[in-house]
Amino acid sequence: MLLLSVLVCFPSLLQASLSSPILSAKPKPVELKYSCMAVTPAEHHDQKPDDVPIILLHGMGGDKEVWHGTFEVLALDTGKKVCIVDLRNHGESPWNSDEYDAEAMTEDIRHLLDTLKIPKAVVLGHSLGGKIAVHLALTYPERVEKIIVEDMRPNGFPPEGVQEMQFMAKLMQGLDKDIPQGVTEIEAKRVFLKILNERLEKMNLSFQLDDPNFVPIKCSDGKCQWRFNPVLRDAILRNVNELFIESSGRFDGPALFIYGGKSSFKVGDDESNIKKLFPNAKLVEVAEADHMVHTYKKFTREVIKFINN
Repeated sequence: MLLLSVLVCFPSLLQASLSSPILSAKPKPVELKYSCMAVTPAEHHDQKPDDVPIILLHGMGGDKEVWHGTFEVLALDTGKKVCIVDLRNHGESPWNSDEYDAEAMTEDIRHLLDTLKIPKAVVLGHSLGGKIAVHLALTYPERVEKIIVEDMRPNGFPPEGVQEMQFMAKLMQGLDKDIPQGVTEIEAKRVFLKILNERLEKMNLSFQLDDPNFVPIKCSDGKCQWRFNPVLRDAILRNVNELFIESSGRFDGPALFIYGGKSSFKVGDDESNIKKLFPNAKLVEVAEADHMVHTYKKFTREVIKFINN
């Protein structure tokens, strides 16, 4: 009788187990390197900065220093504390060649918010950083007050965008040998920037860089290197979706998607998909900009207006 009962129950137990979702473990976060600043006007020296800070996330191959010039203005004009971060596999943050996609990087940012005791933040991300901001807002909407995405779609890319990313990945393959050695850091960045822009022009890519601060090279004792794990570059060459995983969910808070009119990512064409995930999203085009939208004054004006609204 006992055996019969087990046999009768087994199909039901099997059906229940097959229909139940299998919860996969989240990637283990790493301790990111970051720096924060807050500007308090002299006449309000006794006031603390706004308690909802701004977190800035750079793009692939960059580091937190690309935000210099932008994050100081944001701190001054919003009254908020602003934090710049090196994503995993970039800059001074740890490398991890096993877990490196947008989900892993999202867990790092969530962990950073916990470490800094930040219940909720305004998150601004460029390119890959924009994808991480999207994934954070959709996965942990309670941790995001507002999201700003610079020249990045929530999911997927037009063919031109994929082509440009893979061109850039191929370009990165041979760049290490072109980094000058035995010079100052600023000299290394300037020489490297000239070589990089010459190659970008030959490849007919839509953007050029004119600020050495955007070059993530660090020099110590005459040895200069680009602090970037090539595992991300190789993932782009294999399949961009290996890094830019699908994001799902819904974020009902304020969202700003600001993009370049000359960018191959064509964010404006993706408005219907953006609005499904971010119903309250506002799209702003910077007509003359390419992928590096934050180098234009309109970007800063629009972002400050959005944050202060």
